[in-house]
Amino acid sequence: MLGSTQFFAPSAAPGRVWLVHYRGGVLGQAPVRVRPVPVTGGPAGPAVTLPAATGLVIRGTDAGFLLEVRHGRGLGLALWRPGSMPRTLPYLPAGAPTVGIDDGFDATSRLVAYGTGCRWQTTAADAPQDPNTGYLACTMLRVLNVVTGRLVSFPAPPGTSGWVPNGFDNTSAISPAGQMIAAYAATRPQGEGRVRLYLMRLTGPRNGPMAVPSSVAILSVSTAWNAKGSWLLYQGPGGHLWAYQATSGTVRASSTRHYGMVAVPSDPG
Repeated sequence: MLGSTQFFAPSAAPGRVWLVHYRGGVLGQAPVRVRPVPVTGGPAGPAVTLPAATGLVIRGTDAGFLLEVRHGRGLGLALWRPGSMPRTLPYLPAGAPTVGIDDGFDATSRLVAYGTGCRWQTTAADAPQDPNTGYLACTMLRVLNVVTGRLVSFPAPPGTSGWVPNGFDNTSAISPAGQMIAAYAATRPQGEGRVRLYLMRLTGPRNGPMAVPSSVAILSVSTAWNAKGSWLLYQGPGGHLWAYQATSGTVRASSTRHYGMVAVPSDPG
């Protein structure tokens, strides 16, 4: 039992999470207060009151809290440290209707991956799955190092209609060591709601997006990295779980059906 809370968010400090309390227990109602608590149990730390414009607490980072904040009638993504003003992430127009948690690909304590130039698209009425369903397609995928300020940007691959974010906390896109990122891009015609998975390097020699073999799927699919970061897990043909090793190009297929996943370190003992 960690404590009473309506929501929780990952902390940048290992072994801790933030307990999130909205006024009256209603999502988005300020003031928003958070308290750190160890996942092994124990007393929570002192409460921190977030900026009045806070809508959602996404996670703690090494540069402060990653927040969804309100700008007029729109939403934005910002980093905030106590005692300072929220800082909007680069290339995100404050108050744009489509800017917010939905534009996120993934976030760690050090890296934040998000889309810019995002527009809502809709699958066709006769789409093979999820007809008349809205989804975002972004012209650019950006990965910000919140400590150094380094920003890496990837245009949508040629022949696609844009990167498709799944929203923060819904998938594992950034490898554990922060060396690579996996992201889906919408294939044409975009009304079919099909996506293809691409892999990009964040450290070392730069390269363009590399298509992951046999990774075409329907919208709302997830990825995960194994705990060591050497294998990328994704949905392959027939909805089965596949794995791709970027260093060697090795592909492995499984008979297991893919429904969503998370990888955790195993205990050799």
